Amino acid sequence: MANIVTSTAAQLHISPTLGINELVLKTRAEGKHVVHLGFGEATFPIQKDVLQIHRDSSSTTSYMPVAGTEELRKSIAEFNADRLGVSISPSQVVVAPGSKPLLFALFDILQGDVMLPRPSWVSYEPQVLHAGKKLFWVETDAHDRHTITEASLTATYDKAVSEGANPRIMLVNSPSNPTGHVFSVECVKTIKSFCKAKGIVLITDEIYSDVCFDETLKTVSAFDSNPDDSETVILTGGLSKTYSAGGWRVGYAIFPPSLAGETIRQTILAYASECWSAASAPAQLASVKAFSVSSEMNEYRKSVTALHKYCTTRLYQALKDLGLDVGQPGGAFYVYPSFSPYSAQLNKLGVFTSAELSKWLIQECGLAALPGSAFGEDDNGPVCGRFRLRMATSYLYFRDEVDRYENGYALLEACTSGKETQLPYLEEAIKVLGEAVAKLKNVQV
Repeated sequence: MANIVTSTAAQLHISPTLGINELVLKTRAEGKHVVHLGFGEATFPIQKDVLQIHRDSSSTTSYMPVAGTEELRKSIAEFNADRLGVSISPSQVVVAPGSKPLLFALFDILQGDVMLPRPSWVSYEPQVLHAGKKLFWVETDAHDRHTITEASLTATYDKAVSEGANPRIMLVNSPSNPTGHVFSVECVKTIKSFCKAKGIVLITDEIYSDVCFDETLKTVSAFDSNPDDSETVILTGGLSKTYSAGGWRVGYAIFPPSLAGETIRQTILAYASECWSAASAPAQLASVKAFSVSSEMNEYRKSVTALHKYCTTRLYQALKDLGLDVGQPGGAFYVYPSFSPYSAQLNKLGVFTSAELSKWLIQECGLAALPGSAFGEDDNGPVCGRFRLRMATSYLYFRDEVDRYENGYALLEACTSGKETQLPYLEEAIKVLGEAVAKLKNVQV
């Protein structure tokens, strides 16, 4: 039926991350084996104390406060204040059912159009477009696809203005999904200074902030809790990645203690009250412990980071050894290789885009990875962005949820203590990737 939904809504599609997960499940249901590198869901067992609190709280069914419980907001404030070395009050924190709706709401309520780094997480672009805003891509470093320069910021800003747009919002993500790279101190200063000079609200998505392979980089952030209205920086984060609790749906935003920050926070609360009401009660109560800076939670975060580092670095090295163009990740659990060194062979096979490459890998090689085009890469743009695939290592640890809880705690402990780590699903992924590249090498061009 024509014209039954708005023209903006008609442009929306199932998120590529969820879509590829459903495709893998369907392919497996057909009896085919697929190595799943396409879905970035953290799969470690939840820390035992946190898990028990959630179980004990399952009978709590009342609505929580719109902003989140006082205890949880205090825990989040203290955790980030300790990480960043700045003062943060619980009154600056708003909790939601995941950070995704918070980002959606921010794009909805803030004035102006949006600048995003290319590449960016798959949901940012649809959220921007749904909010009725124009999107302008900021080009990143050709090799790491993450580093941003003042020249690239200026070029994007000037282009937006020349097209009659009003660039007033920028969102950055570090450690990055899809690249796995982490901003340097100098890069953050460049972005922060540019946004301040242009009056741009900067949103820093730090959902992977704990998973920095270099411990010192965990403190690198554009958010400094500045009470001055000369700049506005909003920090978002959540429970899903470090704590492997995506399904619990707990996210947060921290606003600066300025007039502008308070205005945005109050507007978000009004928006939330009419939209999601509040995050899950049992999940909020368990999250108080999760975000605490207790010794057991610090140890859990350390062990999770150690295992992600081991697995992701191993996959990176394997991709590099296979001759792919790939930068070394510094956090999260992603690698972002380009198959452009084999572009001639791919073209011979009738593969001309990253989406076609992703489809070829699933159908011909039994390996699932997300195409770079889902993250804003241009298949007809610079070579550095072509034939990019995002590969997630998060499904390379356990066979299923039973395996996750039977063996997961021991695996985390072994990796942290320096014992030899056996990851058969990682080795299988490396083997399948090697076979895929071998197939390409055998193509006559």
